[in-house]
Amino acid sequence: MLSNKNKRILAFSLAAAFLFMAVSPAIITVDADFPSDLNVGPYVEKAVFQVIANQDQRILALQAGEIEFDNSFFDPVHLPTLDADPDISIFSALRFGYGHLTINCRDYPLNISGFRRAFAFAFDKTRVTVEVLDGFSQEHDSIVPYPNGWCTEDDLPYHYYTAQVAEGNGILDALGFERNFATYPVEGWRSAPDGNPFNVVVEYSSSSPEIAGGVATIAVDALQDLHVNAETRAADFNEYISRLDSHGDYDMVFYASNYLTNDVDWLARRYWSENADVPYQNPTNFRNATYDSWRDQLLYSTTYEEVYEAAAAMQLILHENVPLLVCYENTYMQGYRNDVFEGHVGDLAYYISGRWTLRKIHKIDGTPGGTVTVAIGQEPDSFNIFTTNSAYSAAILNNLWPQLYKYSPDLTPWPDLAENLITETHAENSDVPDGHTRFTIDIIQNATWNDGTPLTAEDVAFTFTYAFESAPYGNPAGTTLTDLVAAYAPTPYRAVLEFGTESYWHFSNFAFNFIIPKHIFNDVDGIGYQGWNTWNPVFDPAEPNVNAGPFTFTDFEAGEFYEISANEDFYYYPQETTTGTDTDTTTEPEPTTTFNAMLAVVAGAVGAAVVILVGGFVLLRQK
Repeated sequence: MLSNKNKRILAFSLAAAFLFMAVSPAIITVDADFPSDLNVGPYVEKAVFQVIANQDQRILALQAGEIEFDNSFFDPVHLPTLDADPDISIFSALRFGYGHLTINCRDYPLNISGFRRAFAFAFDKTRVTVEVLDGFSQEHDSIVPYPNGWCTEDDLPYHYYTAQVAEGNGILDALGFERNFATYPVEGWRSAPDGNPFNVVVEYSSSSPEIAGGVATIAVDALQDLHVNAETRAADFNEYISRLDSHGDYDMVFYASNYLTNDVDWLARRYWSENADVPYQNPTNFRNATYDSWRDQLLYSTTYEEVYEAAAAMQLILHENVPLLVCYENTYMQGYRNDVFEGHVGDLAYYISGRWTLRKIHKIDGTPGGTVTVAIGQEPDSFNIFTTNSAYSAAILNNLWPQLYKYSPDLTPWPDLAENLITETHAENSDVPDGHTRFTIDIIQNATWNDGTPLTAEDVAFTFTYAFESAPYGNPAGTTLTDLVAAYAPTPYRAVLEFGTESYWHFSNFAFNFIIPKHIFNDVDGIGYQGWNTWNPVFDPAEPNVNAGPFTFTDFEAGEFYEISANEDFYYYPQETTTGTDTDTTTEPEPTTTFNAMLAVVAGAVGAAVVILVGGFVLLRQK
């Protein structure tokens, strides 16, 4: 078992690598451990995502060979059993995310920042590490994950790692949260400063009693140590996530978030006061004028130093005000079978169960095809790419939709549709208005939608027009495109996007979005701008589900399984494959895409930044 010090050293090595990329955007690193022909595939015939809510059942299914891997991490209690099985390998990495308690900063008395800070001092993160995660986690406070190069964890002036109950009680005493023995003669639970009694409900997913339930219990213990009346409540994961998205009623809710980018411009939106009542944004309902004052510097600075100053200040404000309490940053361990398939690709964001594994995995015996069964721990809430941010939906959607760029396994940009990129400001091209940034993207010419319609630059330009025009109707896809002033296609395979500002983040604001078909979503005879949130593919068979990724959706039984099959018209589908024990040859599709050095022109762009979804998932929620 790694000591806490050693785990932080390991995490720092990753963080340092990311920080180097942020400081030196011209450096695009490629991990030698993943294949250079990363795009080519898939080689399997089908992938079936099987819903198995109970982790013990998922472990048994893995041991029995009923699933190939699980897209969630396993409880460390299962490590000895899985490690002893010769047919199971284990992938592990420090999580690019964390388990946390989201706190409702809108409703009294949780809207008092001192109350939330007192709770943070009383909460015992070391107990979570020892009792809930068996030592396979580290204590963490910053809202930014530790492997992220922008994280200021080690520079915070104080920490909430241990139970500092006396500190918390002192804060509540000073704020006027007096103990009420008249109403509660035995416990003496505190009343709010207005004299009224209150209680706090800590909700967690009913299908995760060990980890989620364990954290919720420690939270209630901390509150009761502060003489606050509190209780745990098991709830349905999708129901309470929907409640958070719509700013419904809650006190504290536990779930986990996986961040899929090294960017931090999401800080400017996820906790921005103006988003405190906007659906799908700012689920903590946090409002803070000082925090908001750093927003423009974070978003519109063009140097690393200016961006870092803003990001550090915002992390400190969140640390002091605690709209969200990070409970642990764990070692993410996934088991996968090694007796039928090989070619698994480790990924800093999706670990061993992501899109690249499904793209490259193939049968060991050299025979073609095969079905890969993947366990998911929760029913997908939706397949609408604009409304879901469920990790269980994303596990499927990531294999269906095209993007200009995808994240490579080391979270650097990797071309998908894009073949060439030129970035220009007025300094490089006098035709670009002063203060603007123009991106010219050439795309591959052999992509088609799965209804047979060619995928062209018109679809690329329309994707961003759609996000921009549907934003007034509430579509979060437009959140990062408020500065977009033009999106057009001068030729069938060249798209131009222009922003009215210069920013460290503009590349990220578009590069990783799912590209959508214009003939399906247009505002004349298609889904239309107002239909962004009523579109219900898969669950409503009458709704169109036209995409162009390496797989297509082929079958499902709600709550049971979801099947996707290899798309033989995929633009990187291997045209001819002969796989045997002695030789492996693949004829790649033409034209193939190579990474273009012009990407280095993009100032600091090393990740994606769509706040909720549209393919560039910034965070995904898990129970």
